[in-house]
Amino acid sequence: MKKVHFWHKCIKCDSVFKPDRFFYTCPKCNNLLLIERDEKWIDKHVGVGKKAQSFFDKVRFGKKRDKYPNGSGVFMWLPLILPGFPSEDVISLREGFTDLFEVPDWLKRKLNLKKLFIKMEGQLPSESFKDRGMSTAISEAIRLQKLYPKLKIKFIGCASTGDTSAAAAIYSAYVKDRLKCIIFIPYEKVSPGQLFQAMAHGALVLSIKHPRGFDGCMDLIQKYCVNHPEIVLVNSKNDFRIVGQETIALEICQDLHWKAPKWIVIPCGNGGNLTALLVSLLRMKKRKMINSLPGIIVAQTKVANTLVRWKKSKFKNYNPSSFHNTIASAMNIQDSVSFPRIQKLYKKFRIEFYDVAEKNIQKTRALFMGGGANICPQTAVALDALLQAKKKNIIKEKDLIVAISTASGIKFSESGIKHHIKGKLRDFANPYKIVKGTIKDIEKVVKF
Repeated sequence: MKKVHFWHKCIKCDSVFKPDRFFYTCPKCNNLLLIERDEKWIDKHVGVGKKAQSFFDKVRFGKKRDKYPNGSGVFMWLPLILPGFPSEDVISLREGFTDLFEVPDWLKRKLNLKKLFIKMEGQLPSESFKDRGMSTAISEAIRLQKLYPKLKIKFIGCASTGDTSAAAAIYSAYVKDRLKCIIFIPYEKVSPGQLFQAMAHGALVLSIKHPRGFDGCMDLIQKYCVNHPEIVLVNSKNDFRIVGQETIALEICQDLHWKAPKWIVIPCGNGGNLTALLVSLLRMKKRKMINSLPGIIVAQTKVANTLVRWKKSKFKNYNPSSFHNTIASAMNIQDSVSFPRIQKLYKKFRIEFYDVAEKNIQKTRALFMGGGANICPQTAVALDALLQAKKKNIIKEKDLIVAISTASGIKFSESGIKHHIKGKLRDFANPYKIVKGTIKDIEKVVKF
């Protein structure tokens, strides 16, 4: 049995647990866990500072990329994120290496921002950032299934507002001879595109009628998995999900030649991606792979703004509200599962919190899609928060900014089409025109 150099650690009581089965909460105090690594082992095999930078540059841009699983933008970081993890147990769909999209000059001038980039996570296999964490969670399930048959692992399960279910379905489909997938989604609260992904990849999809939407589904899946230990829960409560998502920050900084942005802007629903971002940046700073920590802009919708209200209470009151509909359905979560992790980490950063009115989401989305960025409503929430921060002079004109785009706009095409057909032209609404099939009629419509 190959020795691994990582373990689970409780964020509250600091108890540690060997990775010989899945832990979702600390068995001693019931708090959340994070993966901790043997940093001395990493020092020896990867190095620190420029040595570590060079190590991973050679993996990504050199001949080592041809060796499995280095062709993955997640698993090329394996010695850093999961040292000692056996490569033969890695399940990769060549996720990662997404574009750092530079906003076009005309739009930068309009926004009065000179250095604005969008990290296009919608280019991943299931078209959302969830694939990064799902790849590591599925790989760990396969490792445990092989090494510890007494665990009788046969399934993975999750609750989802759409993107997690798509990622779980596509990765479990790849290994369906070993793992099956069960998904709980809130009834009629995910986009048709996301629902199609889960169904097409063969998952068992349960559409749950629950007054609390996703939060109710999350409660149910956790209780269900307790009753069925043969199911591995792959929501972000699973700390291996956080590990894979750490690679977004790593890739951003490597793309910028190991310079951290001035600001990173991130939409937040369940909080796993925000947790991963903070953990990853802290580890890079400690290992001298970057010289400074960026500021963080956290964006939520007005109808699901628990973290914004927590900030307004001076970080004293965390009060999830009741469920309300939003066009940004994938982040429609009142009670962020990873909140205890965020609460532990946030003081180490400068973090600004913004919420976005429903009426602004599609307008902002249309503005940036009109500049060539294929983004989802959740990304539009982040970009609107960015514009709010610019208006308040928190973000300056010359600041280097990276906004994380969490999913492809194609997954939310239905809501986008409705906006462009029914919206106002000043909001970049662009309805199609019905024209008779003659050149004469076309000439009447097309004006240069």
